[in-house]
Amino acid sequence: MPPAHLTKRQDQVYEHIRAYVREQGKPPTLKEIGEALSIRSTNGVSKHLYALEQKGYIRRTPNEARGISLVDAGTDPYAFDSDVPSLLLVSRTDSSRPDRLRRRPKGALFTDPLFLNEAEEDDCLIGRAGDDGMSKAGILKGDYLVIEERKWRRLNDGDIVAALVGESLLARAFYLTDHKFHLKSMDRTYPDEIFSVKDPGCHIIGPVRSVMRRL
Repeated sequence: MPPAHLTKRQDQVYEHIRAYVREQGKPPTLKEIGEALSIRSTNGVSKHLYALEQKGYIRRTPNEARGISLVDAGTDPYAFDSDVPSLLLVSRTDSSRPDRLRRRPKGALFTDPLFLNEAEEDDCLIGRAGDDGMSKAGILKGDYLVIEERKWRRLNDGDIVAALVGESLLARAFYLTDHKFHLKSMDRTYPDEIFSVKDPGCHIIGPVRSVMRRL
């Protein structure tokens, strides 16, 4: 079988690891990868390493600073832009554990790049709308939502976002007032909700880039 498709950023991470191992005789740490590739957080690095592991390019040993090994040093992760993106389909996840979104996916869906709406593939995942609270915006319960993971501080008032509220994934209009999340529905039968930004009962995943529905 041909090697699994890598995005441009995943390719950069993989090639850095391969070059580091060749030159240093050992794998880099997450911090070293982040510094070399200007990835601001170790969580960001971990996300790329998880993707590389899932696609069969590396293996990782838990709780080891340099616990990365190449599966096949001769593998060439070519043509990052020649294949259709494959986005993780997230499963039911509690808002207090958003780190599990990518660790426990239900599977993956091939997605036309058009539905990313100019977002980076590495930053996107797919979730299913948990209710009809945004029906007047064209989002119905069960719709597949292409979601760009983005920190709430980088959102604008009025953005339609996907949020984990308890174990429900909901689409809502996002507003920030007095350091509180205001999640507004577009259906009067669904009440608006307000959460402190530190409330584990709510996690803002990020903006909804597109909606997909099976007829």
